[in-house]
Amino acid sequence: MPRFSRSRQEGAAAIESGDGYQQPEKPAAGGLVTEEFGSRVSRSKLIVFYFGALVTMFAISLQTVIPASFFVQAVVPWGVEVSSLWMPASYLIGYVALLLPAFRISEMTGRLASFLFGLVVFVIFTGLAGNASTAYKFSVLRALQGAGAGFLASSILLVVSTNTSDRSRSLFVAGLCAAQLFGVGAAHTIGGKLAIDDHFRWGIYLVAPLMAAPATLCLPALLADKKPVRTESILTRVMRFDYVGSIILIGTVIMLTTGMVFGGNEHKWSSATVICLIVFGVVGIVLFLAWERFGASRPLFNTQWLHERNLQISVISTLFMAMVFFAHAVFVPILYITVRSELTNVAGRRTAPYWATSMGAALLAGLAVRFRPALARPLVWAGLTISIVFSGLYYTIDVKPASIAKEQAFYALAGLGLGLAYPSVTYLSQVSVPLEEVGAASVVGHFLSIVGGMLGLILYQACLKSRLIANLDAIFKSNPFLASFDVRTMDIAGLEMSGPTILTYVPDLSDTIGHKMVDSLHTIFILTVPFLAVSLLATLFYKHRHTASAI
Repeated sequence: MPRFSRSRQEGAAAIESGDGYQQPEKPAAGGLVTEEFGSRVSRSKLIVFYFGALVTMFAISLQTVIPASFFVQAVVPWGVEVSSLWMPASYLIGYVALLLPAFRISEMTGRLASFLFGLVVFVIFTGLAGNASTAYKFSVLRALQGAGAGFLASSILLVVSTNTSDRSRSLFVAGLCAAQLFGVGAAHTIGGKLAIDDHFRWGIYLVAPLMAAPATLCLPALLADKKPVRTESILTRVMRFDYVGSIILIGTVIMLTTGMVFGGNEHKWSSATVICLIVFGVVGIVLFLAWERFGASRPLFNTQWLHERNLQISVISTLFMAMVFFAHAVFVPILYITVRSELTNVAGRRTAPYWATSMGAALLAGLAVRFRPALARPLVWAGLTISIVFSGLYYTIDVKPASIAKEQAFYALAGLGLGLAYPSVTYLSQVSVPLEEVGAASVVGHFLSIVGGMLGLILYQACLKSRLIANLDAIFKSNPFLASFDVRTMDIAGLEMSGPTILTYVPDLSDTIGHKMVDSLHTIFILTVPFLAVSLLATLFYKHRHTASAI
């Protein structure tokens, strides 16, 4: 395996030992540089590119969650022919399945071609999905929209990670993380307002005009970010592409996601359909890693990284943190919608303190690490500790109007902690590999964050539904009016639609039902604590010193 350059080896050791960097950065004709570092893109073009990258990350992250904000309004024209969970899950399937293959395809075609392809696919299927006539068609078209997002994200991450030095990259990473958090967190506010105004389709359409910004701003840097001189022909590169690994990865993602979405919704968790899909998905993971290790001539995933402890810890932490943030972004507004009978956009605004503080903290963390790399690990530990404490406190609050200010304060502090930890972990993952592999590491880290988001949405809903059945099934069966609502077949959209009606038309049971609903939501959201605790415990095992021989 390639070894570190002098600047990377000393920089990584400085982060792990707490000494900080000693060598100053100095400008050169190529742009941002440190010792032995050169960029093919000038500083001015990179900054212009970066503004386009921020818009892109916001847009593709917004699309992961925004259908959850308007599904209730879409029921009238679309009907309810599939679980509402498919609406975000199908997009994430395309996103996750194509992210790593898109990274390798960009090596064959160049980042400009990969970016433009992703842009065209994303915009076209954004329009088609927004114009869908049924929830089923919408979900299928969303998967193709997600594939375009995978190409866009991989191109952006590659350009940013390979054209910035270790220290400068911390700021760029923090900004991209903040844009991702903003897109996920603001979805209910934006989508809810559009849905209330009877323009729910614009929740999907709106990102198409937004993509004019990256189409304009990113092109100069992409044109300058030329491919290195190649010794292989185009035919050789095409022949050596990891087709088998790509097929296994795409199949694995589809089977695992389908099994987990079916579980507790269309089929019981104990059903043969769900068990088989999950088992085949797990087998697919094993086959993918085995092929990448022993069969692929140019693998999508460098299995040697499985021996690098710092990188393992970073991606595990990223996975669990993404699970928490995505789940909070979707399910906390549902608590307000269901129990407090608030409009979707109002419920979205209730969560603004959470994603606003997380964004601010992400930028602050990037700035701190830029000037003091040794702060990366302490920021991870401090951020996760803060988020664990206040996430736990938040979900012990009783849902009363008098507690809203206190509740939002705890929620904001939980977001602040996650904002400090998330970009710091992302940065640490990128300084755990040789310079020439930073681009691949950044794509793999983002891949894990999207996988985590998908798992968070699916697992939280599955657990929430189990608790709702346990808490409400007997009550519903005992009342003639409530018996018309089958709790066992409800998903989150059903809860949103039926909750206010139930509480209004059975006043004698409204307090009991409200208490049971809140208990279900609180019981599930307390999962935040063990998920973040796993991330914290993992990061305590970072190596104190990093050496090139570990790679």
